[in-house]
Amino acid sequence: MLDNTTYKIFLVDDDEIDAMAFERTLKKTGLEYALTHCKNANEALEQINQVQYDCIFLDYQLPGSDGLVLLKKIKELGIAAPIAVMTSQGDEKIAVEMMKAGAFEYFPKAEVTPDNIQRIIRAGMRMRDIEVKKSNAERLLKENSDRLKTILESTRALIFSIDRNFRYTAFNTIYHRTISELYTIEPELGLHATYDFSYETDRVFIQNCFNRALAGEHFGVTEEFGDREKCSVFYELSFNPIIDEFGNVSGVAIYGQDFTEKKKLEREILESKFEAERTAKAKSEFLSNMSHEIRTPMNAIIGLSELLLKESLTDKQLENLKSIKYSADNLLVIINDILDFSKIESGKIEFESINFDLFSKVQEIRKTFIFKAEEKGIGLKFQVDERISPFVIGDPFRLNQILLNLLSNAVKFTKEGTVSLIVDLVSEDEENVEIKFNIVDTGIGIPKDKLASVFESYTQAYTDITRRFGGTGLGLAITRQLVTMQNGQINIESEPGKGSTFSVTLQFQKGVADSQATVDEQIAEMLEKRDFDGMSVLLVEDNVMNQFVAHQVLELWNIKVDFANDGLEATDKLKVNDYALVLMDLQMPVMSGYEATAFIRDKTNKLRNPEIPIIALTADAFPETKKKVMEEGMNDFVTKPLEQNDLYNKIKLHALKTVKVK
Repeated sequence: MLDNTTYKIFLVDDDEIDAMAFERTLKKTGLEYALTHCKNANEALEQINQVQYDCIFLDYQLPGSDGLVLLKKIKELGIAAPIAVMTSQGDEKIAVEMMKAGAFEYFPKAEVTPDNIQRIIRAGMRMRDIEVKKSNAERLLKENSDRLKTILESTRALIFSIDRNFRYTAFNTIYHRTISELYTIEPELGLHATYDFSYETDRVFIQNCFNRALAGEHFGVTEEFGDREKCSVFYELSFNPIIDEFGNVSGVAIYGQDFTEKKKLEREILESKFEAERTAKAKSEFLSNMSHEIRTPMNAIIGLSELLLKESLTDKQLENLKSIKYSADNLLVIINDILDFSKIESGKIEFESINFDLFSKVQEIRKTFIFKAEEKGIGLKFQVDERISPFVIGDPFRLNQILLNLLSNAVKFTKEGTVSLIVDLVSEDEENVEIKFNIVDTGIGIPKDKLASVFESYTQAYTDITRRFGGTGLGLAITRQLVTMQNGQINIESEPGKGSTFSVTLQFQKGVADSQATVDEQIAEMLEKRDFDGMSVLLVEDNVMNQFVAHQVLELWNIKVDFANDGLEATDKLKVNDYALVLMDLQMPVMSGYEATAFIRDKTNKLRNPEIPIIALTADAFPETKKKVMEEGMNDFVTKPLEQNDLYNKIKLHALKTVKVK
């Protein structure tokens, strides 16, 4: 079959007659061709570099050099054209040597026929095409191999592979270096990979991972390798099965990323977290203990003041006692916030939404400072804008705390002149009212360079403030946070020697009159007759003063009180006596309130009434404590200092089923 291709044929033959005979035969093939003829090796080598030939016919016997030498030189030049060797001899030994040297065909000149020449040319062309494709494939393979090697060697990751017998089939330099440093063993291709992991723990781990991957599983792990006590490292390893053309797993490719620094950072973060948790726990325990210690005497102060309010008093005594109770109540709020300062800083403090009489609150605050102002010989001025609606909805205790802090500072730092609280209406609409509280004094003032820092924790404007005036340095920091957490604003203007003005702007909802009892009404409620008809209650309390205050209150309500100084004494009494309920302190020697409650609730201990209502009495006001009280099986809790209404209502609630309350 003929085609339109013009074949470039190169003939090397020193015999002119043979050359002419070859060309006549070539014409008879019917192929389109262009023939170049050379008579010796030197001429052939010079010519063959100038043109890319499709097929070379080479005579074995040439002057000055045989065809074998020329053939080798042609191959050394990288000539890709197929070479067919012709000879007038039929020596098989020569044929073998020529074929070994790169000839694709060897034939006697007697076989130079049109059909044979055409067959050789076409076979040579096919051979050349195959060689070209092979050469291109090899070149691409080498390029890809070089590119892959460059990538593997440029990465800081460990990359290696194994076959089904756990023997290395490849690894990069960083892997070789890492294994050498960790185990003082140099990995080699073809050797068993698991032996390089010389520590037993590492060897078992890596072999298990190899087995999982050889079973077809793709997965990743993070593991520690090397000497755990000296120079171990962490690596994130990815195991990937290598699938052959038949779909079988022939090996495993492993990619490893150094995770040591990240792991170290994780450990540091974890340790920091644990340390922070330990510190927070220690702080919480400290604050809990401090709460208990501080609130215990406050319980006596508030409890006794409430008891005194029930006595026959002159108007002056009653007024003074009301001021004592009011001040004690607000002091308790302040103590709670100082003890839980971290809660304020973290923004977790809760605010009430109560309808209250703003005018009455301002007057109550004024009464708190009257005696101190008179004692120092300074004026005290309180002024409220009459346009403000008397009743508003907000947190009266936080407002008290804010104004008490600012007024307390103003009185403290003013030697002469006046301290004023001026309450102005800023704006209002149908539902809300915005109010500004200006606390103005004629005291020592604050330098301009100190104004920005006075709201910081534990910071005073002057270094000798604490020594001269006392205080913790927390008041203004707490005040600012209480204001900002209610979406309010606080500002300061001051001049040394002339005084300061603190401005607090807060928004309230408009309230309604008479929806919240005033202080006098609360006191009147306290004075109402309450009678539990001689109900028997067990009071478990180790503090003598707390026993005294509680006994005085309960006795007024016609409650028969039996005492236990600790939890163990309480359980002994509950075995032989019947009580309507138990008032249980938490922190006690011998047996705590928690332990006593667990003992009471355990029906195997055969107490007379394991279901008896238990109300916790705790000076620890933290939410965690309240939650634990309920989880431990108590029915309710009352926070010290005891608030009589709260205590009465909870006793009434839990005693209703067993006692008729008058």
